[in-house]
Amino acid sequence: MSANIPAVQQFEMLLQSSHFTPDSLARLLQEISYQDYGLFFASLSKIPKHLLAEVLLALPLSLFREAVSRLPHKKLADAISYLESDEATDFMQRLEKVAPQIIEVIYPLLHSKQKQEISRLAQYHPDEAGAYMQTELLWATTDEHIDDIKEKIKAFRKYKPAMPLIKLFVTDEEGHLLATIHFSDLLLFKDDETLADVIDTLHPHKPLSVRDHTPVKEVTKLFREFDLATVAVVNSEDKLQGRIVFDDIYDLILAEEEAQAFKMSGTMQEAEEESLFSAQKHRLKWIFINLGAILIAASVVNFFKATIEQIVALAVLMPVIAALGGNVGNQAVTVTVRRLALGEISWEYAKEILSKEVYIGVINGVIVGLMVGLVAYLWFHTPMLGVVTGLAIIINLSIAGLLGSLLPLTFKHYDTDPAIASPLLLTTATDAIGFFVFLGLAKIMLF
Repeated sequence: MSANIPAVQQFEMLLQSSHFTPDSLARLLQEISYQDYGLFFASLSKIPKHLLAEVLLALPLSLFREAVSRLPHKKLADAISYLESDEATDFMQRLEKVAPQIIEVIYPLLHSKQKQEISRLAQYHPDEAGAYMQTELLWATTDEHIDDIKEKIKAFRKYKPAMPLIKLFVTDEEGHLLATIHFSDLLLFKDDETLADVIDTLHPHKPLSVRDHTPVKEVTKLFREFDLATVAVVNSEDKLQGRIVFDDIYDLILAEEEAQAFKMSGTMQEAEEESLFSAQKHRLKWIFINLGAILIAASVVNFFKATIEQIVALAVLMPVIAALGGNVGNQAVTVTVRRLALGEISWEYAKEILSKEVYIGVINGVIVGLMVGLVAYLWFHTPMLGVVTGLAIIINLSIAGLLGSLLPLTFKHYDTDPAIASPLLLTTATDAIGFFVFLGLAKIMLF
């Protein structure tokens, strides 16, 4: 939509078109809130009740708090009833964080079955597969007929019209998962045949499943490697508990990437969304940490202040050395952290990874060092200054590449988040080492 059209008008047009998603409505609502809080609540009231809770979930934490605190409790409970079990649990956990007093009123208004599902899923840790599973799924036992399955599909579609039906989960009488069958395969069989007949004919492989306490990062790897649309979730006794579908994993991957980007910039998504004060407080903490790192690099410069006073050109070239080292190091950190997150590399392959980054750093250092060294010579008409500059860049870029991959691997090996710690230490190290190498070479070779 055109940026010239006011957000309220865009919102109205989007609702009338029926071509909208909860995320698109939430983005426009956020824009409306910047202009007029009254219009924000007026627009919120126009959202269809079956989408209201999903839109609320897509809002930033501060707007979510404002919305749930003003919406009628009965309307909020009705909106939650349209959510799938995993989303309803997410909603209640978010509500617990920002407005716990509302839960005491809303929870009794929910359907008993939904309350059971929420209580059950809330027991899982946020990093476990069970926290992301849906309990709504179509399952049947081996003695059921194809005709029975058709009736189940009709009933499921009436109950959950928008929920994807990808596979039928087949269990024994005790609930142990035996097989998963594509619904299209059922068309090959007659209505009076049982699922046991279907399994005997198709000879399906042992169903792919994950345990409910499996780390969710392992589940995302599974979806990536096997291009899954859905996977069954079972307990320690292999009894079917639910399913995880691709859209939840896709949202999780996006959330992980956003969180990683926030961490590497020294911010935190929850703090940014919660309030102005929480964002300011969290950012200030990292500013102080970075200040300490900068002072370390400054102390190295101060050590060589006599050398800089004699050759002012060194002060001109120092930022170039530091910036290039930081750039190469950040490239290596970003690539390594990304590959660690995807499970593509580990400490066992450190030698191979480090040698690759050092090689890249050396080659790029030689190319860039020759160019900058020539520029330094043309600027200041001192051949040895060009040599010192070129050598310093080669050494600094090689070390930056090494540290950019070594730091994330080391932090990961010792169970520390590499996305948080690596960028800060890298900046300090590349600046301090770059200044030390450049000024040290200058002191040795120019005097």
